[in-house]
Amino acid sequence: MKKFIQVLIITISLFYLPLKTQPAIAGVGKGSPQFRAVSGVSMGGYGAMNIGLSHTDVFKTIACLGGPLDMGYLLKYMDVDMLGNYDHMPSYPDRETRIEMLQDLAISFGNSIYYNPHSTYYPPGITSENARVRTTLLNFRDGEYNPDGSLPVITYPDPEPVNWVEVLLALDRNGNRKREKGEPIIRQFHEPFIDTNGNGMFDPGETYSDVGLDSIAGTGDYGEGDGNFTSNPHRENYMAQDPLTHVKKLSLESLEDLNLYLDAGTKDEFEFDIHTENFVQTLLDQGLLVQIEDGFPNDFPQISHFYQNKVYVRYEGGHVGFNKENIGLSFRKVRQGVKEAILVANRFTTLFGFVSDHFLGGEYGTDAYELYRYPSLMTVASFYSPSLDRRMSYGIYLPPGYKRSKSSYYPVLYLLGGYNMSISGMANSWIRSALDSLILSHEIQKMIIVIPDGMNYKNRRGHFFVNQIDHEQGDNFMDYFFDLVDYIDGHFKTK
Repeated sequence: MKKFIQVLIITISLFYLPLKTQPAIAGVGKGSPQFRAVSGVSMGGYGAMNIGLSHTDVFKTIACLGGPLDMGYLLKYMDVDMLGNYDHMPSYPDRETRIEMLQDLAISFGNSIYYNPHSTYYPPGITSENARVRTTLLNFRDGEYNPDGSLPVITYPDPEPVNWVEVLLALDRNGNRKREKGEPIIRQFHEPFIDTNGNGMFDPGETYSDVGLDSIAGTGDYGEGDGNFTSNPHRENYMAQDPLTHVKKLSLESLEDLNLYLDAGTKDEFEFDIHTENFVQTLLDQGLLVQIEDGFPNDFPQISHFYQNKVYVRYEGGHVGFNKENIGLSFRKVRQGVKEAILVANRFTTLFGFVSDHFLGGEYGTDAYELYRYPSLMTVASFYSPSLDRRMSYGIYLPPGYKRSKSSYYPVLYLLGGYNMSISGMANSWIRSALDSLILSHEIQKMIIVIPDGMNYKNRRGHFFVNQIDHEQGDNFMDYFFDLVDYIDGHFKTK
């Protein structure tokens, strides 16, 4: 029972518990790649892989919980699995969240569904003025659903009357200016092709029609008659920040020098397990050795340690791994809740353990005197970001003994949160206690942990840690991240 309570405290605190703030501490750091790691969960996992693999001169250790994103597969998922199955999307995460994520992807990388030369975000014919009102587009031609343009195409709210989708258009078959169930979403990701191998993606050698994105010959649409298979040009924005593409561009020497840790659930609701498998296969194709585990070698409170520098753990479970509904009254639900709580604890403690194990020459252990006299710190602070021209928040953990010696310096782990995860949901006193315990038991070394703000301050939703394409609704959040790295090195004792 004692272990169960410990597991639940750590697990729930990773997502829900409030922050206990304390004053910040300043110092002077150094900052070097071998003692700097970037990691993340879900959206933050993608951010960590994208940032780390595109800046191997800054980070030598990268860890990703929940999928690095294979951008080619993501676009296929949006096209075939999500929008092609629009009225039958899975219940988790809910429909509204999926639509918001689609909008935020469009803010970050561009609208991959339509080509609009006047906007990276809105569909053709739509602007900020008419995106949130009932707007009918006439003579909008689409080879699959509206080849002669005789049916109206509309903007619409979904799932609630006030939630305007903005980035999608629907066919209005009955002309009532509302999208009814069964009325299709217009999709113009690419020119039509014959999917010979059934993977939902165009592969070299497959037959295609060179008729442009609207799939109709003779309209002069984008890409028609150019002699190439044409995709929405915004696809290039996605592929430019694709972890798999980064791996293919890096030299074998650079890849061998990196420490990479990944995990993914075999029942991932977003199919991020497939993304991760594709990423790992890309590493293998480059001739790299990857230690692949089916499940964690040890269960919390024991910690799994890996000394191979490329590791992938498949775990049995979904994207998060923890279903809060399982903390129920029945014995079956409680038992399942314990199992899931242990899984989530395994995921985070293994991440901390992997990062710590690959920071060489660290300081392990603490004692009662140090914990009392020079306690750790977990707080939320802020700094001025030149790239965003505003103050931005961040969370920070300073290990026990940080203030004890002016000559002691510490490695830094940047921990990027998931979609819509708040800093306060991760930087709280319970996480601080868990980290202190891991240091006390010599499972991890003393390190500074920094939690960047993953929220777009303009809409309070996730920004994927990229410089977003649409500056009306987004901003340069990757630049902000590196502002934070510079700030931490300038104000704290980074190794």
